[in-house]
Amino acid sequence: MKFTVLKEKLYPFLQYAGNFTTTKNLSTILQNVLIEAADNKITIKSTNFQTGFSCTIDANVTEPGATTAPAKKLTDIVKELPDGKEIDFTFDGSRLHVKAGRSAFQLSTMDQELFPRSAVINPEYSFTIDSDTYISLLKRIVFCIANDTSKPEYNGAHMSLFADRIEFSSADYQRIATAEAALEGTFTDEFIANIPKKTALDIIKIFDGAGPITIETDKRQIIFKTASLSMTSKLIEKYIRNLTRLFLIEYNLRATINRTLLMEVVRRISAITSEITHGVQLSFASNQLTVTSLETELGKGNEVIEGVQFESEPIDIIFNARHLLEILGNTNAENIEFAMNTKTQPALILPDNQEAKYLLVPISIEKLS
Repeated sequence: MKFTVLKEKLYPFLQYAGNFTTTKNLSTILQNVLIEAADNKITIKSTNFQTGFSCTIDANVTEPGATTAPAKKLTDIVKELPDGKEIDFTFDGSRLHVKAGRSAFQLSTMDQELFPRSAVINPEYSFTIDSDTYISLLKRIVFCIANDTSKPEYNGAHMSLFADRIEFSSADYQRIATAEAALEGTFTDEFIANIPKKTALDIIKIFDGAGPITIETDKRQIIFKTASLSMTSKLIEKYIRNLTRLFLIEYNLRATINRTLLMEVVRRISAITSEITHGVQLSFASNQLTVTSLETELGKGNEVIEGVQFESEPIDIIFNARHLLEILGNTNAENIEFAMNTKTQPALILPDNQEAKYLLVPISIEKLS
């Protein structure tokens, strides 16, 4: 095998491929990437059995062939080579030779026959969506995915298809997030797939600006693919039914406030909050909002925001500042609407651009005392 490729074409995809290898498995082959060269293209593949990655890159192939090489060492080598350099790769049957300018390296290899074959999916469901739309939906909800491994159903992004729309939702006990978009065409069968958090984060990185993505699933595995990229993942078998049913509750109290202003105030006041609760109290009164930290042995702080659209009975409601800031920071809306009933019931948070909806559970003083 012999080929030449520009560093800038190769390096980003080696980085992606490295995310799908493992150093914890006893099988050394899972620490390697498979490199296949033919027809002036190279294909790079990696897997850890839970997820898999494949990409195709244009290259000058003078001798077709295939081998595997240690992913981390190969990525480290390519990273340190000068930008703009063409890199020559030659496989002599036992070692992979990497050369650029006066730099030359030799890497140990393993037989390509040892590399696991790609998972075969007989799709029960298949659809195509623009990557920008898909990634935008994921970004709106991925930060709400829980990390509690004892309840795997909370560890993923719930992707649901309903006729002509797609919906993503997630929950972490204190928050629920949901975002949806229209789909081209109509699907007669509705289904839910619970995509692991790491897979969702990898999708955001790898498929950014990739154009249309075709998604296929058999309810156990899922594959995302474009003309040059492919990514497979096992799905979380458990999922939460009717995760978004709480969004249907009627709310009596509503307030609208500038998102950026609120985010700045909450961030300032949170500087003196408890490291345990991070609690801030939002006190809504006629056309104003007072943000106050829960008092600690170190003191307290407060700030008043004028010009808030609120004309109902006053209400005080306490939130975890970090949870609130994450919601505010993951939307581009100009204004945010709070819909509330009581200080103990979840509040509905609505960006005015309608890109997502959030439920945030208040902190109960009774639970803290």
